[in-house]
Amino acid sequence: MPESANGTRALIVVFDALRPEFLTPDLMPNLHAFAQGGVRFMNARSTFPSETRVNQSAVTTGCYPFRHGVVANNFAVSEGNKRAILSTGDDVAFEAALDRMSEPLFDVPTLGERLAAAGKSYATVSAGTSGGGRLINISAEKTGSFRFAMRRPEVSVPTGIETKIAERIGPLPEYERPAIDWITYAVDCYLDFVEPDIHPDVMLLWLCEPDESFHFLGIGSPEALRTIHHADAEFGRILARHEREIAEGALQVIAMSDHGQISLRGEPLDLNAKFSAAGFDGANIAVANAGGVWLEDAAPDRVGDVVNWLREQDWCGPIFTADGTSDTLTLDHVRVAHRRAADVCLALRYDDADNEWGVKGMSLHDARYPAGGGCHGGLSPYELRNVLVMSGSRFRSACESTPPASNIDIMPTLLHLLEIVPPDGVDGRVLHEALIDDPEYTTVHVEDRTFPSSNVQGPVTHLSTSWVGNTPYINGAWVE
Repeated sequence: MPESANGTRALIVVFDALRPEFLTPDLMPNLHAFAQGGVRFMNARSTFPSETRVNQSAVTTGCYPFRHGVVANNFAVSEGNKRAILSTGDDVAFEAALDRMSEPLFDVPTLGERLAAAGKSYATVSAGTSGGGRLINISAEKTGSFRFAMRRPEVSVPTGIETKIAERIGPLPEYERPAIDWITYAVDCYLDFVEPDIHPDVMLLWLCEPDESFHFLGIGSPEALRTIHHADAEFGRILARHEREIAEGALQVIAMSDHGQISLRGEPLDLNAKFSAAGFDGANIAVANAGGVWLEDAAPDRVGDVVNWLREQDWCGPIFTADGTSDTLTLDHVRVAHRRAADVCLALRYDDADNEWGVKGMSLHDARYPAGGGCHGGLSPYELRNVLVMSGSRFRSACESTPPASNIDIMPTLLHLLEIVPPDGVDGRVLHEALIDDPEYTTVHVEDRTFPSSNVQGPVTHLSTSWVGNTPYINGAWVE
């Protein structure tokens, strides 16, 4: 496969849900040393909802949900005369829904499509959900790029490639929590199959940990810490294999997480029952610790009734609607104003309390995870803060970058590294402050803004944002 005109390839390694405070020299010596030698973005941010498929879409389009169209992990789609919630994590349901949809999932070109148009190769390996494994390279069939989704290998691209992978590195291990063997297999697949056979210009390796250990075993639990340490060791193995290529400037490496997590307090709230008891039958509700409500009748009066009722509930936090109904902040404030977006977006109440392992951040919830487990999707700093580190010959060394950066900035920066002009119509920016000898680099001016809702009755939503030029970054939201 051809490399970039400047001889540079790029590797992105994602540690799903890694919170920044776990990036320590004792727990993650390889990633910590990598960060010390490159650029660590100290104010990296997820997009809202702070969910995986939403942020996978941000990484692979350079856009916020209002532009790319994946407005949540679970969102309502038309099913005949009604709407039903689609889980983008279940690839069987996801594939069937895509076949029924009268429009593409994405409203903008993806990374795979942009690379193919420029004559570059792209490959993805995902240890995460089956739907996420498809989503990060959704155009693989069309572009002829490589996609291996461990949770549903039979739909990998090219067809039948899972058999050749198994012949080379062995069969898929049994999935267990924590996913120690699963992570090792994903790295084996990348190092011992993708690299020698595909040698892509851009590689995206999506690791499912520590996300799944956090969800089911707890943020900071001994099992989760063991998984983080193991994932770091596998990252060290990747760096060792690529040591010469990195030293020669032929490979640029981005290590990141897509979002953080927050711990769950108590038992699920059973929001379906609460909405039904309040007279809102027929609502499609997809809320774990944040999410949306799609109403069969989304007339302004009906939306207003839901908002006014939500403000009376002591479990409800920030609220957003399309048009600011009942003096809420709008979906545009959180960059999710899309035709698929919920009629009412909300996050549940959170606080700064410690969980049983001394990790800060607790949230009320209606999630499927056990009490004390982790969750994400909302607007707490614990979910929105993520890890972002870049290193290689094109990046500054031993640099802590303080301006905000986000998942939407990955694609524009990546294209810039490959000497592909970043396109118009994306929300992210090239992170010039991280690059060496970049003539466009200037001191980054950051403006902080807080937006309060204008309602007089009930709690007021406050949204904290930071702006670099016309690019907004969400810091968090709360009610008081």
